[in-house]
Order: sequence, then structure tokens, then C-alpha cells
Amino acid sequence: MKLLADQDIPLVEHYFGSSFDIILKAGRTIQPADLIDIDMLIVRAVTRVDQTLLGHSSVSFVGSVTSGADHLDRTWLTRAGIEWRIAKGCNAMAVVEYVICVIAVLNTMGFLAQEKPRAAVIGVGEIGSKVVSTLTQLGFDVLQCDPLRAQQEPDFPHTPFEKIEQVDLISFHVPLTRDHDYSTYHLVNKRFLQQQQSNCVLINTSRGDIIPFSELKRYGQHLLWCLDVFEDEPDIDLAILQQALIATPHIAGYSVQSKHRGIHMIYEAAVQAQKMLPLLQDVLPMKRKIVSLDSSITTWQKVVLQLFNPLEMTERMRQQLLAQPKSFDLLRKRFTDRYEFQFVDIFPNPVPIDRLNTLGFNG
Repeated sequence: MKLLADQDIPLVEHYFGSSFDIILKAGRTIQPADLIDIDMLIVRAVTRVDQTLLGHSSVSFVGSVTSGADHLDRTWLTRAGIEWRIAKGCNAMAVVEYVICVIAVLNTMGFLAQEKPRAAVIGVGEIGSKVVSTLTQLGFDVLQCDPLRAQQEPDFPHTPFEKIEQVDLISFHVPLTRDHDYSTYHLVNKRFLQQQQSNCVLINTSRGDIIPFSELKRYGQHLLWCLDVFEDEPDIDLAILQQALIATPHIAGYSVQSKHRGIHMIYEAAVQAQKMLPLLQDVLPMKRKIVSLDSSITTWQKVVLQLFNPLEMTERMRQQLLAQPKSFDLLRKRFTDRYEFQFVDIFPNPVPIDRLNTLGFNG
């Protein structure tokens, strides 16, 4: 049997090499002709999987090492009898910790310094729920916006999107939907931007197309843009890149551990779907990292920024893309050494730091 996988997905050979002949290819370049005699396809969000791609293939199973599924035409796949799975939740902790690191940067710059800042989380699913919990632990008063949950859960504390204003931080965690009662395509509009207060922090780690950048540039200049996703990736608006306070190349969900979880979850789904036999060898353990910190580092903000600093990533991204505008995907590919907090062992331990335990850090 044959398997085609995105070449930037790690550990494919470990999990699938004993059952399949494996072909690796860049995700954006996968074409229908590549899949004619392929039995299984494993992708990331950069590959659109639909009838155009698979209409004349022999693929019977599609796995995506992503939490979201907006790049899969699920209706057509199901109708065509092709099983599909996503790695839902595999990157949840990485995204939450990205938000924590963004807040740490903002704190060091003097923002969000109020005793109880107000935040709004848009999309309160698997990732958004964890962000709500973390922001609450950090002392924020948090509004939650999720109309689907409000429909299904009478007691859910939903704040309508159009009612969100006078907050200090807004964090987006929604899927990209177009044909839906609650479409998120270009969700952010002129009115929403204009009703936010000056220096409100706008964090987007979900999908670039929920914020039309033409509107953001015209009506959002009073906001602090912290963007991990962009319209028209990988050919992003360089004016947005230059004006954003924080801009990173779609890596909020990237960690050594989230990538491992993603492929492991797709492997388990393939076994459950009886597309392959289970591995005989033991599952690879999650990697850990040892970090030595200066004993003078005594705030949680400084600790987490030693592990990942999105402001430093922003500067690297600006330098790279302003010199080579077509290198967005290369930046993503090279981002390989970020570890989740709970997989970092600090040596020597700094003095006890307030709130680190509640952030899931056990260093």
C-alpha cells in the first residue's frame, strides 16, 4: 500500500513505515496526478482536500495533523466514501502558551497592567475554553462569545459578538466558515473595530480570513495587532507585517509536542479505521528540554519569554520577509524548537514565581 504525506510532518516514517510505501511532498504542491494510486493521504492545513484533488484517486483515508478541518471538504469526502480524521486538540496547549507569551511581551511593554483587565475570547471550543481558563487565572475578567455553544447550552455565559466593546484584549479561536448561520469569514468589520478602545489588544491565532486586512488598516490603527495568521498566506500583506506589534508565521500551534501529538492521533485513527496494523514497537516518548535560567529572573513573564519570545520571532520574520517576500513557508518550516512549558526542566530553578503553576508550568 502507498501513503503520500506532507514532507513537513514529522515522524511519518516511524508511525506508518511498516505498513506503507511512503512518498513525501510539499503540502502546497500536492496535485491530483500524485494521488492516482495512493491509498492514504496525510496533510496539514496548507493542502485543500476536495473532489478536485481526490476525484480520480484511490485514496480511502485522509488524515490531517490539525485541530481544524476547514481545508477538508468533509461533505464530499463522506459522500465519496473516503474516511477522514483530524487531530482535534493536538495543538491546544501550544496555542494557549502562545497567548501567554504574547501577554508576557505586552506586560513588559507596560500594556495590560490594570489590576483586573477585561478580555473577550471569540470561539470557546477546545482551545478557546483553555484560553478562558488561563486568562481567568492571570487575573482577567473574561467575556465569552460562542453563539453555537449558546444555542446548545442554555447556561453558557455568551456575549454576542456585536456587544463586545471596552475590553483590553480580544483573542480569536474560531474555525473558518463561509456557508453557515454564524459565518466567520471576514467576521471582524468596520463597526467592530471602531467600537474598540484605544490600545485594545487583538490576538488572532485561528485563521487569517476572519479579519479583512483592508478594514484593519483603515479602521484598526488604534488597536495593538498581535497576528499569527494572515489573509492570503503565504503571500502576506507586508504593510500589515510592518505595522503589527507582534507578527509570527502561523506557528502559534507549533511545538515539538503538538506535532508529535498530531501524527500520533492520526496513526491511532488509522488503526481504529482498520487501515493498518498497530505498531509493534513502543510509542516514542515526548521530548523534554533543559533550560538554564539566570537566578535574577524572578517574574513569570521573564521566565516564559526565555522559553519563547514572540517579539523576537516578529523581528526575524520582518527581516526575512522584507528581504524575501516569498519565504513565509520557509519560516514556518524552520520553526522546530519550541517546547511546551510542562516539557521544560529549568536548571537551576529560580526562586518561586507567582502564577507559574497555574499556567501549567512545573519547572
